[in-house]
Amino acid sequence: MGKIKFLIIMIILFSCNSEKKQVLEKKDAKEESPIKNKSSLGINKEENTKDFTNFIADGFEIAVVQNKKKIVFGDLNQDGFQDFVAVLVNSNTNIEDNDPEEVRIAIYEGLENDRYIQKALSGNLTSAFIYNENPTLKITSPILSVSHQSMRHDYEVKFRFEKKHNGYMLIGSELNNYGNATHDGAGNTSINFLTKTKIKKVFAYDHEKEKLKELKPVVTKIEEDLISITQISDLNIYKIIGSE
Repeated sequence: MGKIKFLIIMIILFSCNSEKKQVLEKKDAKEESPIKNKSSLGINKEENTKDFTNFIADGFEIAVVQNKKKIVFGDLNQDGFQDFVAVLVNSNTNIEDNDPEEVRIAIYEGLENDRYIQKALSGNLTSAFIYNENPTLKITSPILSVSHQSMRHDYEVKFRFEKKHNGYMLIGSELNNYGNATHDGAGNTSINFLTKTKIKKVFAYDHEKEKLKELKPVVTKIEEDLISITQISDLNIYKIIGSE
């Protein structure tokens, strides 16, 4: 009788230990499961840069400047998924060496299951970036900033996703002219396309006093409607930002 009780106790103990081991194994397996949605925010952007090249259209590649891809990340449309913007060229990815035939700004929206879709593509901007071919991209969600500097000026254009237009629209620009050697004619043109306001500031060199003098700012209203990044190209970018 005593042997039977001893066997029953041993069976119960063995069963409890086995169940506890199974629970621990299930818990460990859950903790080690991989992240499935790498396109969501919070993922290491540098490590996954190489994966995004799979979504670039045939015939284009991400431009390379100083051995770095011209690509930035952020949530542009505020849907919780990581988007990315890239400078694309059709050939010669290192645009420091030679001018490519095409330079475009492309916006890709993140989707579920590690997918991206090209949402917008600018016109050809090769001539706009002909000096110091190093356009700078920056995302301060939800605004995309594209800036460029040449020998005589620098400019910045800003885009934002507008639900009304279901697209990425130009909402503002800044143009800085350096003028001549004495900075005569230097100034700034700032345009807010949402309020349709343009403010132009110009400096003139006073030869008698030998110093620059800031002229009275000129404030004007613009009539242009918001335009999409898809409408911007070499043909109109300088007119849009008030250089012409």
